Amino acid sequence: MKTLLTLAWRNLWRKKRRTLITVSSVLFAVVIAVFFISYVKGLQEQMIESFVRYDTGYLQVQDILYQDEPSLDHTFEYGDEVTAALEPFQHEINFTVPRIQGFSIIAKETTSRPAWVIGILPEMEDRMSNLSADIVEGRMFTDEDDFAVIAQGLADMLDIAVGDTIVMIGQGFQAMTAAGKYKVGGIIKFTLPEKNNTHIYLPLREAQWYFAADIRLTNLVIMIDDEDRAFGLAQGIQNNLDSEWYIVRTWNELLPDLVGMIEMRETVNKIMVWVLYIVVGFGILGTILNMMHERRREFGILMSVGLKRKQLGFMCFMETVFISVIGVLSGVIVGFIMVYILYRNPIPASGAMEEMMLGYGMEPIFRFSIAPDVFIFQAMTVFLITMVIGLYVIRKIFRLDILQAARN
Repeated sequence: MKTLLTLAWRNLWRKKRRTLITVSSVLFAVVIAVFFISYVKGLQEQMIESFVRYDTGYLQVQDILYQDEPSLDHTFEYGDEVTAALEPFQHEINFTVPRIQGFSIIAKETTSRPAWVIGILPEMEDRMSNLSADIVEGRMFTDEDDFAVIAQGLADMLDIAVGDTIVMIGQGFQAMTAAGKYKVGGIIKFTLPEKNNTHIYLPLREAQWYFAADIRLTNLVIMIDDEDRAFGLAQGIQNNLDSEWYIVRTWNELLPDLVGMIEMRETVNKIMVWVLYIVVGFGILGTILNMMHERRREFGILMSVGLKRKQLGFMCFMETVFISVIGVLSGVIVGFIMVYILYRNPIPASGAMEEMMLGYGMEPIFRFSIAPDVFIFQAMTVFLITMVIGLYVIRKIFRLDILQAARN
């Protein structure tokens, strides 16, 4: 066994050019697979982070009926029961962001528009999404202020400037009339048109008064450090709450459209990856078969002097293993270096792609992922493809005609 392993290793370097060509084909396969999957996974992570960081958070506590019917009647009391339910998990929770939100009609003089009125704690929203950084005129309110901050698109529709007064009217908690008159203290700009044309922000305390929903929330956003713990944490918090009134939802429950789009893209990407693997596999197979053809006479002579087929087959299989290991490890190293450079220096998007990404509220860059599974899965897949090719080499050796091979 040791002798055959030694011979297999030495055979690789008898013709270094042939071996390097074969190793290069494996290396190239791994690098291409790593690059493609890193790009796809990076785009998915970017989409999830964009929606989670700027909208839903990783978890939300809601009234049991709010998701199906987002009404002010389906708010919940943010009191001792909720805080007690969160207490055992404080070491996993980074911070929480309370919100109350509902639709109202916003008017200035004779012009009116429907709007989404959101009550927030500005310091918590800033911690989550750096909301104040999007202010283009005026300033963000504090908890003690009583003015509104309006999205730029909505302000343009109503011809509103900082210092103007708006009137809001809608329906509050339990059919109470929500009505208020607020000065505009700031204008905020969003890249997502839907938000830019509909959003108005009030201090949480003021919004609760406006909606006649004292100490009530529509959403309690929970931000965590470990995304993989979202489902388990949701289950743990839910166990501490009355399931007749409260529900804890994860980001994928809150964003079913995004999850569906990601699953569809994953299906398409898997097909593309397996097409790539098939092309790569045939490329490696062609290189290995060419190497075998060059060594037919060598194989014939070895078997003529007494080397058994199973020993020759094992030796050739181990040569394939050595080539595969060298190629895969080299591919992972080269792929990691290349992807890490792109991870640290994302490629900026331009043109139509930039506009599309901004429309989804995403930063217009192509971000790559350096998650461990990007490298591990691709390396294992290419290694297994090479092993299957190694078994095919053994089959060819067992069907080799000794006399004909020795004459060639």
